Amino acid sequence: MPKAKCRTYQVASWLMLILSGSLFFSCQDEDCVSISNNDFLIGFVNADTLESGKIEYTSVDTLFYKVTAEGNDSVFYDWRTRSLTFALPLNPSSDVTTFHLEMLDSIRYDTLSLDPLTIDTTMYVNPMLQTISISYDQRQRIISEDCGVEISYINLNVDEVSFSSTEIIEDKLSRFNEVNLEIYF
Repeated sequence: MPKAKCRTYQVASWLMLILSGSLFFSCQDEDCVSISNNDFLIGFVNADTLESGKIEYTSVDTLFYKVTAEGNDSVFYDWRTRSLTFALPLNPSSDVTTFHLEMLDSIRYDTLSLDPLTIDTTMYVNPMLQTISISYDQRQRIISEDCGVEISYINLNVDEVSFSSTEIIEDKLSRFNEVNLEIYF
């Protein structure tokens, strides 16, 4: 076979190999990344910072004994948690989720003995239960057969709240949100 024909077959073979390889790997590279999530983000704002015009999320001086959702036995946050924001999951099988926030009035530490050091901790829970009830619409989208279904939450609305001052900042859930609801203390 002449050199020119042999070289043409080599180039054609390499091109076919590159083309088939790129098709194979492009089919394998499925994008299953979603911008949606089901975490409703609550930011706690010190009302004194509102005068400066710059909102700053602060870990509140008030401690929560526990934070739960109605119909769920999980404790999302407890008295040991100090956080600037709480990420609370919305219920995907409902269009309303109600959160219960039990606040501590005080904590008392008593030394029972010095050798060995034994401390008794007594917590006094505020009898008034704080609640936040959030309603929302859900949208489902099939990403692909391999990736499955994406659920997005939109039109967030505070139906009931026992805190004195709140504001919805973002009415849809996204991984890029800083907060959805601000609670002013």
